[in-house]
Amino acid sequence: MSQPTIRDVARAAGVSKSTVSNVIRDAGRTTPETRERVLEAIATVGYRPNAIARSLVQRRTTTVGILVGDLANPFYSELAKLVEQRLAAAGYAAMMCNTDGHAASERARIESLLEYRAAGIVMLQTSGEWRVADELRAQGVPLVVVSCWDETADCVAVDDAAGVRLAVDHLLDLGHRRIAYLSSGLVEPQTDKARFDGYRRALRGAGLRPRNELRLRWEDPAYLTSDRETARGIDALLRGAAPPTAFVVSNDLVAIDLIETLEQLGLRVPADVSVVGFDDIALAGLARVSLTTVAQPREALAELGASIVLERIESGPGAPPRRVRLPPELVVRSSSAPVGG
Repeated sequence: MSQPTIRDVARAAGVSKSTVSNVIRDAGRTTPETRERVLEAIATVGYRPNAIARSLVQRRTTTVGILVGDLANPFYSELAKLVEQRLAAAGYAAMMCNTDGHAASERARIESLLEYRAAGIVMLQTSGEWRVADELRAQGVPLVVVSCWDETADCVAVDDAAGVRLAVDHLLDLGHRRIAYLSSGLVEPQTDKARFDGYRRALRGAGLRPRNELRLRWEDPAYLTSDRETARGIDALLRGAAPPTAFVVSNDLVAIDLIETLEQLGLRVPADVSVVGFDDIALAGLARVSLTTVAQPREALAELGASIVLERIESGPGAPPRRVRLPPELVVRSSSAPVGG
């Protein structure tokens, strides 16, 4: 059977096609009685407005693209869900795109979103390898970057350096002095740099010199425990003359894998080594994991990011960039303890 048309609605309501169109678009002058009759006819015949045709007329859709570097990372999947819910509440549909953090994938996904006439784009991660904000600005498409700092676009992000300083200060208060920093490919380079800067400043503020041998990187973004070379490096570091007593990790997933690796090496967390993560994903709060971590305010990030892109869609992207940096919070659980405790 063919789909009901606007002509069918007009016939059922006893009005003209233009009247039906005005009711659907909430335009023109229509009496409340006529509007109610048209809405009843729409429900009766099962008419569904053609969003594609409407977008061709209006030159935009009610679709917002959400670009995520890795949907397998719980932090970003949770954040994407919150952004989508906020957009849906405002009457917008979300088109989710996974980029794996690669610039080529970002370009391809954004090109697709432009072909679909996306009204705006929210990026939860950026590769930082091209000036995406400039290109979208030239197209008249609003862009908001959420959860990582961007000097070229509207953005909402946590204060990464301050977050890591909270983690280091917590470990210093517990008596730790040899604190290692572990990062991975799961964290975009600019964010990782900010977090490492916070680590260095916190150590220097305590009169300690950051040591190169205490900085490690786990490259494998999928299954970190399969990175045998890094695991061997951690084993060698812990068996050295002056091993670290604690790790600050730039991402919760990496921190959880580190705990598993430490246990495989015969070490106890936190009795032998303390571990502090960053993000506060749902897994971190499980009793089996109980990870001390720096919490990102996901709800606030999503609310502000979605609100800004909706404002830009309504008013246009010409206003000066709006940048908001949110404070982090340390969540203390049982993966950190005093030295020797």
